[in-house]
Amino acid sequence: MHTSHSALREPVRFVFWLLATLLWASVSSVWAEAPAETEACASCHGEKGISRDGDIPIIAGASEFFLENQLFLFRDKGRPCAGELFSQRAESPPKPDHCALAADWSDDDIAKIAGYFSALPHQSAEQSFDTELAQIGKAIHERSCDRCHAEGGSLALDDAGILAGQWRPYLIRTLESFRAGKRWQEEKMADATANLSDDDIKALAEYYVSVGQ
Repeated sequence: MHTSHSALREPVRFVFWLLATLLWASVSSVWAEAPAETEACASCHGEKGISRDGDIPIIAGASEFFLENQLFLFRDKGRPCAGELFSQRAESPPKPDHCALAADWSDDDIAKIAGYFSALPHQSAEQSFDTELAQIGKAIHERSCDRCHAEGGSLALDDAGILAGQWRPYLIRTLESFRAGKRWQEEKMADATANLSDDDIKALAEYYVSVGQ
């Protein structure tokens, strides 16, 4: 019995259509179920966690553990509260800084916010980069950062934030904060960041930008 190729392709097309439909329904469901608590985040980080501002990180797709940790640190004032960024927004956030926002959140509120943004698809910021400088940054990364930020800082499963494809200004400002001891960090990371020069920081940021393109 001869079966035409077109007849064989029909079930395959249906399977792909069904999978695409289910995936879209799943993602749409996540977006539709945004907890009310996330409204305070959306004005800066974007409704779906994709920031369009170079000073503000993309948080969509980061691990739930990592996001919870950052929010707890804000609540406990364990990292800079970024009030200067809040004051620059065209639409004023409901509170003057991250720490004031997080102060009102319960543990359950924080879990809801982290769960929502971690379930959204990550999207890198579109940026050009200097290939030569990125290669210098890659060498620094492989020497000092790769054990915790594997595959160029692109894995959410590292529970260390997604560095690949983040905005360059944010990466530079954050690395400078770590170097200055303004943000909590594990001792092994403190040892690595303390010795970074300004040029090292620029090179590292360039590498992470390049990985996301």
